[in-house]
Amino acid sequence: MVDDDPAEVDWEEAVRMELEPDAIHESRDGYYFDCPECGSPATIDNIIEERRCNGYLNEQVEGIDFDVENVSCSAVLRLELAYSAGPESEQ
Repeated sequence: MVDDDPAEVDWEEAVRMELEPDAIHESRDGYYFDCPECGSPATIDNIIEERRCNGYLNEQVEGIDFDVENVSCSAVLRLELAYSAGPESEQ
């Protein structure tokens, strides 16, 4: 079980997933992902600001046919952008 305080998460031990191109969805309110634990929408703003999905926060996403009421979710979420850069080209 995940601690209730997202600041206490050991991110080294967290499960990671690579997002495919069809993993990001668009609604009238912006972009979202499906929560990997409960399947509710997880808006990018809520992931960054609250580290929780909309189901956990009980926030309905306008235009999405998913009822977040009574969704039980303990997932703490984080977005991570990884990159690799080649050597700088000589000019």
